[in-house]
Amino acid sequence: MNTALTFLNFDGTLKRQKRLTCYAGEWIDFSDLSSTQGYCAPSSLQKIQRRLQNRKNKGITFIGNGNYHYVTYLLLAELNQPFSLLLFDHHSDLSPMDDLSIISCGSWVSFALKTLPMLQRVVIIGAHSQAKQIVQTSPKVTIISEQEINQWQLATVEARLRLLLQNEPVYISVDKDVLDEKSAVTNWDQGSMNLRQLLYLIRDLRQSNAILGVDVCGELPLSPLDFFSVEVIEQIQKNERANRAIVEVISAS
Repeated sequence: MNTALTFLNFDGTLKRQKRLTCYAGEWIDFSDLSSTQGYCAPSSLQKIQRRLQNRKNKGITFIGNGNYHYVTYLLLAELNQPFSLLLFDHHSDLSPMDDLSIISCGSWVSFALKTLPMLQRVVIIGAHSQAKQIVQTSPKVTIISEQEINQWQLATVEARLRLLLQNEPVYISVDKDVLDEKSAVTNWDQGSMNLRQLLYLIRDLRQSNAILGVDVCGELPLSPLDFFSVEVIEQIQKNERANRAIVEVISAS
């Protein structure tokens, strides 16, 4: 796959990760847009889509904090061949679509299933156990829950993924809230996967499936005062280490 990096700037969060952004990559600015935090107004979504379509490379996209995870929907909409979505997330993002015109960080997977004909299957890794109740009537969605990740050997999870995804082309989306707080710090309740487990599963999938694209979110939102906090600086560095590790495992030959 193309491993070129794209950094999306909604709120300046990623600009604090100098050791990540020193990788050659393209920046796309969205900081001028309104009504994008959590829920995205249709007019802003159209502007985001147009700017994304003008980017030079389509490889690994860093979105920012998890409130903008709905951007993944736009990245999936660009794919023109049948594919499966592998989503690492502590939440299913399958909230019901109360209003078809308003997409959110909690409903974008529902939007994708409803409106993207190329999307064949969704496999969600690390979601809290209650999320399984949401998908009982959705044959396209499989959840391997946080509890199952904790109970099973990693090789069992690997075998389950291979069975579900076969040799299908896959798009990978990572919300770092799937990770424990030793591995990342986000603005959402977090799961209990560790970074080693995440990297192992991504590495294995690269060997068995064509990867069509990758995105990463789950950064910690910052206020100007946070820049003077030693604790917050350490949290940013922790997220940066996780981000760099994901880039390296995706880019490895």
